[in-house]
Amino acid sequence: MSIFDVFSKKRKITIDDLKKEYYKPMYKSQCIFIWKNYVTESGQSEVLQGELLRQLEKLRYEARDNGNFNWDKDFEYFCTNIKDTLCSQSIYSKSDKEKITLIMEYFRECGKNSISFYDEENDEINMDEQVCFEKLAYTEDDLYDIIADYIAIFHIKNKEQPVPCKINPDIRR
Repeated sequence: MSIFDVFSKKRKITIDDLKKEYYKPMYKSQCIFIWKNYVTESGQSEVLQGELLRQLEKLRYEARDNGNFNWDKDFEYFCTNIKDTLCSQSIYSKSDKEKITLIMEYFRECGKNSISFYDEENDEINMDEQVCFEKLAYTEDDLYDIIADYIAIFHIKNKEQPVPCKINPDIRR
């Protein structure tokens, strides 16, 4: 039984439910394939599967290595783009789409919390601000791995014909 099957229709899942459940990536080899074949050394990918994975890994890196202190409109865009792109696919169930939305909104919430915590003007941490440290940056792999597996599933369904992706000139990351 996978995390995708754990939560039945009995109650609405929460981010805490997902964080408590041990998650082992199921499509690691597909993610490696996407990364090696569709993600460029720098810049955006021209293949949607590659661009989604690239954006997810940018979010993971920013949270783990920088505590989301560099959070900006690009990271906001990544959260929205991943959520909207995956949730617009008919291959996912309503439950899958709820999990995708829940996770991507949580990442966005963490990023926004980090902005309110970090005083960029004075280049210091604002200790007067009431911020939950746990919600500044999600640094565990599990939630990122869940989204990576959804990207891999999208890749598997489109394996014969990679989906083209238009370069967004407004993104600098």
